Amino acid sequence: MLRAIKYTLLGFIGLSILLLILVVDLSPSIEVSSSEQVDQANRMNILLNQVRKAVRERYIPHQITLTSSQAVSLAGFVQRALVHAQADVLFDQDLAILHASYKLTPLGIPLYINLEAEVSSGEGVIFEHVKVGNLTLPGNLALNMAEYVANQYTQSVVATKAIESIASVEVNTSGVMVSVNPLDTLLREFKQIKTGSSDDDDRLLKIKIAHYLRLLDSIDSIAELTSNTPSLSLYLRALMIEAQALSANSSATLENEAAILALAIFAGDRRFSALIGDLSFAIDKIPTTRNRLQLASRQDLSLHFIFSAAIKLLSEQGISIAVGEFKELMDRGQGGSGYSFVDLCADLAGTHFAALAVNPRSARQLQTIMAAEASEALFFPSIEALDEGLNSAEFSDKYQAVDSPAYLGALEIINSRIEALPISSAKR
Repeated sequence: MLRAIKYTLLGFIGLSILLLILVVDLSPSIEVSSSEQVDQANRMNILLNQVRKAVRERYIPHQITLTSSQAVSLAGFVQRALVHAQADVLFDQDLAILHASYKLTPLGIPLYINLEAEVSSGEGVIFEHVKVGNLTLPGNLALNMAEYVANQYTQSVVATKAIESIASVEVNTSGVMVSVNPLDTLLREFKQIKTGSSDDDDRLLKIKIAHYLRLLDSIDSIAELTSNTPSLSLYLRALMIEAQALSANSSATLENEAAILALAIFAGDRRFSALIGDLSFAIDKIPTTRNRLQLASRQDLSLHFIFSAAIKLLSEQGISIAVGEFKELMDRGQGGSGYSFVDLCADLAGTHFAALAVNPRSARQLQTIMAAEASEALFFPSIEALDEGLNSAEFSDKYQAVDSPAYLGALEIINSRIEALPISSAKR
């Protein structure tokens, strides 16, 4: 019996080592510049408008066209959001080829997981094959495995519904056209997603969010008596005073997270509540602000700050920063507001605030600093001499490209101003 267990264990270990050798490489399969990829981001608005229309008109079929330049821009966004990842997309007649590489550093040794996937034209989603390292899987098997893992991770059938929502794919050398079935079923399933937290933790967070929504509604009524364009600092101070008081018998990170998410729903966009889940058991009607909250006397900067703080909590910090940067690159195109380091400054400041708020080492100190007074200078840096409104030609003329010395110099100015903020002392 013991011998059988021993041989079984040795066999399992041997199989694991063999699998590791097959899927892990010593070098990346691709090396591409994310700064060159995202340079085409100003062409993304057309794609986003198609997606918005498909979501808005969720009960009818739609066609979404992804051009090769848009696909490359999205690959660049992935690289900037996930610093250890590289990605690229190539289009041939009837075939789209995705290349991706992810860097691992176990024991300080650089290793790479390289992936290649081929998607062909046809009904539904058709993978010709998926290659991970030196291991090649049949397309159907790889798709079924990915579907199972995604469903298990999210504790839903969202991957199944996503696959079913694709009616057909038509690939050519210039891009891909995807015909999608009505998205209502898929969008409903997104609300069922659960990742990480237990049902009790999730319920407690929602109860806390509802509490802070009611607080914000009461603050809004008072602010409206004096000005319909109050500073965001007034609301943040009230939230942090309440969070500080409740943290005596609770978790400071939980209180801060609930406060920021409530602010995102209340003063950012009510649709953030859909990402958090059903709040109806904790609050009858979700309130939203009647005022135009401002930062540096601008409503748009207040929204940038709030959105970025919320995205930080709902994702990874790198993703939050990349979203802000990508949006500014998109705005260089015709009809956009132009690339704005001022907007990007607000994005980075919001991400910084949220990161401090949910870090156990800085959460309580942040509450103390913010509760002292309603001052933007505590959490928002100066925007003096930061360029904005740059179209594509103006951006290229002055900054060449993302990651150029001139561009990185502008980011360094913003980051140094953020690090000099009073709230930044909370992490020291």
